Amino acid sequence: MQIKPEQETKLDLRRRLTGRLLLLMLIALLLFAGLLSVFGEMKAYFGPFTLRLNFDWGWPGESRLVIPPLGEIKAFTHRGPVILSATLDRIDLSLLQHELLGVTQTGQYLERFLQLVRKSLSLFLVKLCLVGGAAGLATALLFGERRFARLWRLTVVGGLTVLLLMSVVLFTFDEYALNNPRYEGALEAAPWLLSLIDQGLTHLPEFSEKLSLVAGNLNSVFAQVDTLSPLAQVDGELKVLHVSDLHNNPAAVEIIRRVIDGFGVDLVIDTGDLTDYGTKLEAEINRQINNLGVKYLFIPGNHDSPEVIARLRKYKNVIVMTERIYETNGLTIMGWADPAANDSAKLMLGDEQQAAAAEKLAAFLESTGRKIDLLAVHNQKVAALVEGRVPVILHGHTHQAGVSESGASIVVNAGTTGAAGLRALTNDAPPYSLALLRFNGTEGEYRLAAVDLIRVYNLHGKFSLERKVINHPVGGGKPEGR
Repeated sequence: MQIKPEQETKLDLRRRLTGRLLLLMLIALLLFAGLLSVFGEMKAYFGPFTLRLNFDWGWPGESRLVIPPLGEIKAFTHRGPVILSATLDRIDLSLLQHELLGVTQTGQYLERFLQLVRKSLSLFLVKLCLVGGAAGLATALLFGERRFARLWRLTVVGGLTVLLLMSVVLFTFDEYALNNPRYEGALEAAPWLLSLIDQGLTHLPEFSEKLSLVAGNLNSVFAQVDTLSPLAQVDGELKVLHVSDLHNNPAAVEIIRRVIDGFGVDLVIDTGDLTDYGTKLEAEINRQINNLGVKYLFIPGNHDSPEVIARLRKYKNVIVMTERIYETNGLTIMGWADPAANDSAKLMLGDEQQAAAAEKLAAFLESTGRKIDLLAVHNQKVAALVEGRVPVILHGHTHQAGVSESGASIVVNAGTTGAAGLRALTNDAPPYSLALLRFNGTEGEYRLAAVDLIRVYNLHGKFSLERKVINHPVGGGKPEGR
């Protein structure tokens, strides 16, 4: 069938009109989104606290608590392309202390505080709807619409669009997502800020005392940030720091020390590759691990030679775990060295040797008949035959930090605490990474409750922490005095 010239002209005209309409719709959408982002902000007064509530676009949906310059806590709390932020601008310390004076019922104070929060959030929603209506009106005026009825309708459509969007946020909001926060900011401030999520304002006197450090001048808080310890230690909690693959980087030991001091770590487990070539000189580079003040369990990796292991055995706080089971801090821990650690001439062994080591480990565990709470190896392949039989498995080797589940086992990879050693000097070096395991003492035994993956991108700059809450029961040993 042949198209006549006049039909072709109509088709071209229709295409041009359709294209122009789509372009206008895109411009209108961008204008609407831009106005909502620019003007979607409101100051809110929660008693002694002054915060800026902010609406912005982003995917996936996220909530943020920002305390400049300490950092921010983030969580994926809802669906929809919306980021909701609350930024702390000011703390009226005298008013806070006046309010807390004589408080005997913490629950009542918190309930009054939550009422202020709900009121401010309601006002914020009203403002967002008004901004949405104004954005709809501005869009209509920009495209030449002057009829009152249509202007009014587009204003209502703009407000209803925001209301619908915020309704999606409200109905999909998952408060339990706050149990898995991500933190970015100053390493020293992380324990205190995260305790706000863990404990809220249940420790009001301590909370008031700590806030006095940031109330006067938020810009100078770094001078005192090292005093922002957690609000309170959780009863029955055991904190185990998992490190791995230091690879001769002395900066790694300093990071470990800061995490131990800041988070109140009880025990360190190192899953190997302290060195690169296994020489005695390399072992001396990291001799400061002898002065960390906590017990340090070391599992040799494929880069750790018999000479390195012999040197580490001389350190008073280091316990070398080659093929043994060790009970400490209420946990029964099994450590198994990488098979290459017994051979100074080889750094890597093939799959057959790794498989043989896995069979030997499984046979040893079977022969003991003991319940193991935690298994630490360097290469995950060595634990392949017992995954699902041990509650917690720690490993390194790959330099890729992560937490995963394998049957009934939680598998934790600390990544590389030394940023892969000399590779830390290159542009494509991975971050310094560690994993903090939090065990809770309940019903006479410890159970893994959460894992905090910590990444340090440079020693004086960006730091992040991502928490993974363990939802299913993971067993542990009997708590003991520490």
